[in-house]
Amino acid sequence: METTFGAFQRVLMICIEGMGAFNRQADTPNMDRIFARGAVTYHSIAAKPTISSACWTTMLTGAIPEVHGLIHSVTPPAVPTVFRLVKDAFPDAQTAAFTGWSPIAEEIIAPGGGADVRDVGDDDGLCERLLSYLDDHDPKLLFVQFDAVDLAGHTTGYGSQGHLDAISHADELLGRVIAKYDARGLTEDTLILVTADHGGTVHCSHGDWSDGERFVFLGIAGKHVLHGEIGEVGHRDLLAVVLHALGVPQPPFDSNGYAAQMPTGIFADAGIADRRAIYPKYVPILPEKRIQPEPGSDDYIGNYLDPARIRFWLPFENGVEDATHTCTTAVESGIIKTYNNGFIGKSGEFGAGVLRIDGITHGDIFSIGFWYFTSPDCRWMDLFSNADGIHNSFTIAPYGEKVGIYIKAPDGRQLYENRVAAEFYEDSAKHRWSHFLFEIDCRVNRITIFVNFEAVDTAVFPYPLAAHFDGSTWRMAADQHNKELFFKVVDDVVVIDGPAEPAALKAYYRV
Repeated sequence: METTFGAFQRVLMICIEGMGAFNRQADTPNMDRIFARGAVTYHSIAAKPTISSACWTTMLTGAIPEVHGLIHSVTPPAVPTVFRLVKDAFPDAQTAAFTGWSPIAEEIIAPGGGADVRDVGDDDGLCERLLSYLDDHDPKLLFVQFDAVDLAGHTTGYGSQGHLDAISHADELLGRVIAKYDARGLTEDTLILVTADHGGTVHCSHGDWSDGERFVFLGIAGKHVLHGEIGEVGHRDLLAVVLHALGVPQPPFDSNGYAAQMPTGIFADAGIADRRAIYPKYVPILPEKRIQPEPGSDDYIGNYLDPARIRFWLPFENGVEDATHTCTTAVESGIIKTYNNGFIGKSGEFGAGVLRIDGITHGDIFSIGFWYFTSPDCRWMDLFSNADGIHNSFTIAPYGEKVGIYIKAPDGRQLYENRVAAEFYEDSAKHRWSHFLFEIDCRVNRITIFVNFEAVDTAVFPYPLAAHFDGSTWRMAADQHNKELFFKVVDDVVVIDGPAEPAALKAYYRV
């Protein structure tokens, strides 16, 4: 039997963000044609949790999230990516990454990560530049990620007609890339791999472990590739396929590092049927994941706080709707994504969209509370602000693993700032949630800050605070145009009239 190790001159990976396995329901003539004689599965397993950064980093490194540590954050991972492994084996070879989701190229692969070209942009423009690149280049490894399908899922629901239409458009772009390989006579010696990072739910979210979220399509085509069903496989195994095809020896298997294993059903002379299990390194400290308690249940928030005192509540169970039904919320620009793995129920990611909140009212003393998924990679963002450039204002802003409150003059000058550090409920990559609570007492011009329901700082001001908290229009993530503002993940935002009640909130969250 002819060996398939090193049988290919190049590998083309086309990855479609948020497609899951929903292409089975969409019109995808190009994928259907390419994999008509290839190896496929609609049950490839995503990384857990089904979050973009976790999935893409696992796919590109062969390490599970508990090892690479990237969940709601992105930094160059501690383990090398497939680009580095290929570049080390073929120093003179060309490698390239064209991605619609910028953190893949700019952070996960990163400068110096082994990719000669790292291009970022919207899907259609990205495809045009990719085709121009292929006119003059023959990359040993080309990674392409189209992003718009995930945005459609977050907007209209995964599996909705809008989501399926977006998959069909991604299939058109995929077809154009394959046609370029055909035109240049490169297809014969190319291994073609098409997959997705995660799927989602009909409720426009992902991050949990339902079938629609964790199962993704994987198709592999090329000479020597078997026709039929791929065996057990997950994101961490794709590196084994790529390295085998190019003839690059794999690093030793290490459950605490490179953990890719060659699946069966792709090559006749390769594949591990007796696969080695990987066990997580952490022991969860948090209680089991809970859904948001419904009104009338024993665990409902109204049993812990007087419902009349809750002036605004954003639990993300119904997108960005105020659960008290007293404030008006609207996405002013961009998109605000929701995930299923919040601290309690769903959570929201800010940084790619701006939420306007109208109608918040409060008395002379009130409190603002929220859960924040802390990460050292998070850049500055005005998470809450009523600044309008005319009046005195306040801003609450996370940065890295701290959250600060800032009192500002009308021209934006900061009259006061105070940043307090997060304290995690679990010191692992899986959960890095911290609760922040700010009590604003305009009667005595005092702000008290609580972290995880314990007071950590108090400041008294020589000027009236009320003027800085006037106005019923607030915005969340108002400086969303900064391209680095991914992964601002928050949960259970609440504005409480009257004094803060950290003990009551702590009991409600069961921590």
